[in-house]
Amino acid sequence: SVESTRRLVAIMFTDIVGYTAMMGSDENLAVKTVIHHKKIIKQTVAKFEGDLIQFYGDGSLSIYSSATFALECAMEIQKEFQKGIAVPLRIGIHIGELLISEGNVFGDGVNVASRIESLGQSGTIMFSEDVFQKIRNNNLFKTKRLGSFEFKNVERPMLIYALANKGFPVPDPESITGKLKTPSTKNDPKSFSENGKLNISKKSIAVLPFVNMSSDPEQEFFCEGISEEIINTIVQLPDLRVAGRTSSFCFKGKNEDLRLVGKTLGVNKILEGSVRKFGNRVRITAQLIEAETGFHLWSKKYDRELDDVFKIQDEISAEIANQLKITFADAQPKPKSREQTKSIEAYQLYYKGRSLFFQRGMSLFEALKCFQDALEIDPNYALAYAGLSDTYVMLSFHGYLHPTECWAEAIPAAQKAFKYGPDLGETHNALAVIALLHDHDLELAEKEFKMALEINPTHIQARAWYGMFCLAFARGDFERGVEEFKIATENDPISSYAHSCLALTLSTAGKFKEAIVSAEYAVKLDPDSLIARYNLGYCYLWSGQPDKALKECKIGLKISKRHAWILHLISLTYLKLDQCEKAIEIFEEMKIRYRDDYLPPSNLAIVAAALGEDEYALELANTSLEIIDPYLFFTVSNLRDSEELRNIPGFNEIREQLGVSN
Repeated sequence: SVESTRRLVAIMFTDIVGYTAMMGSDENLAVKTVIHHKKIIKQTVAKFEGDLIQFYGDGSLSIYSSATFALECAMEIQKEFQKGIAVPLRIGIHIGELLISEGNVFGDGVNVASRIESLGQSGTIMFSEDVFQKIRNNNLFKTKRLGSFEFKNVERPMLIYALANKGFPVPDPESITGKLKTPSTKNDPKSFSENGKLNISKKSIAVLPFVNMSSDPEQEFFCEGISEEIINTIVQLPDLRVAGRTSSFCFKGKNEDLRLVGKTLGVNKILEGSVRKFGNRVRITAQLIEAETGFHLWSKKYDRELDDVFKIQDEISAEIANQLKITFADAQPKPKSREQTKSIEAYQLYYKGRSLFFQRGMSLFEALKCFQDALEIDPNYALAYAGLSDTYVMLSFHGYLHPTECWAEAIPAAQKAFKYGPDLGETHNALAVIALLHDHDLELAEKEFKMALEINPTHIQARAWYGMFCLAFARGDFERGVEEFKIATENDPISSYAHSCLALTLSTAGKFKEAIVSAEYAVKLDPDSLIARYNLGYCYLWSGQPDKALKECKIGLKISKRHAWILHLISLTYLKLDQCEKAIEIFEEMKIRYRDDYLPPSNLAIVAAALGEDEYALELANTSLEIIDPYLFFTVSNLRDSEELRNIPGFNEIREQLGVSN
């Protein structure tokens, strides 16, 4: 008979992060990494009296007589893997009873250890509550509780901890993913069908940011550009739902389980790849994968001259159409190539600029420089002109530069974008924003936003501004405005910007319960976003929760260096809390900044009106009209912050000049 024993042991599971991508980009490095991994694991496990049970390709399973030995072993392994050939390893440890027979082990503990390991990232050591209880009084280990997690095929939720000693990374609990049960839909405002599952269209795809295999970090923007241009090409394919850029790019550098990516984004196909530049040549690897099974439907490696990168993008897009069996009717034109420049340097600068533009804040100034530099290289680059126009408008809208300076640059840039790229969604979005905020031509703005969305349905700014400004605020049609946001959040389900703008629209319409869910989710997605913090504070304030609003405003002031939007909101919040002196202090601070530097007069007018300074508030509002302060459009619409301002006698004349009758 075969001898079997049952033992209560500490079980350690290890796994190399991103091994599949490593194999696709540099097979020799991948092989060396695995050999080094096995050598160190064998040596270290024996040193701590462990039993090495098995290697699983790029992972391993070992058991120990105590939790202390297992953790000490894990620490030494991770330290070794920071030397020489670096191995991006994650480790999970659990205590469980195992049946050991002929060198094999059986029991749920192995499954649990593997699930715990899946939550980690390169360099982490994660463990269960059972392990924590055994080592909690050992001064050798510093720990951090990450919270309760529900794993696939594990009956009960489990408390999970991370080793927090110096030099060991601790994952952010809010961003942890892995072999978890399907996330609860409660308080998650993404689009779900009636049975509670995220809608996944049969013909749907996400394009993840291509991995930069070069040593130069500047090449990140070149890689992002390739991914984004593929998105912008395949959105033209008939009946294909494409996940938006913002949500797809959230997975950059995370090596997530593709099944989770598919479920999160609501897609059943994923395109991923890598890029390596060397001299004037480029190697691009692309794989089309079925999200649910991980099955590779198609893969190809392109070794070309650098100038061929635009052709490669078109070839990949054509192959996606072929693999998804998308056919073109006689009346349906094939996707147009979006090649806009022959200069790879200008191309890279443009996508660096766009990446910075999406960050908002002071990054807008860096974005501006990128677009200007791109146009120095290629003066006919339509996308760079659109980016330049958008950035100048945002610098004015967010109150960083005087509107007169910004409009003088933004308008000709948008016109040149149309001259050199009349068929680009980015061009029509730039024209729409100017028509709305500078010309106050609502009809033209709607026409241009619709044109931008017809070209690219995933254009998040065009969708959000059309839904929020044109439909909800200017037209007062909140129902249609919210419908646009439903499309936006289906396209970009984890875009903080989309959910935050939806929250502002819902709360202005008086739907506070739904608004707060969306606003809180937006902050969860991007805690450092000024827009998300402002909109959550707005939702709390006008739903009758000024204490919570004050907390958000204080965070907003800190992360934004006392931005004008947050200043006017916190002043209104202090008034709601009957702290008038503090409201006046903020008002005085804003007046000094308005006098000595630049602060949008529209924001100052909101506070002046709330404090009963009607004459001064009206003077500021008229100044806003004269200099074409783009934030003025907010004040004349339904925004609750500016209700006192709209009630001042004489303000209606301003509304009429702007063509807003609500």
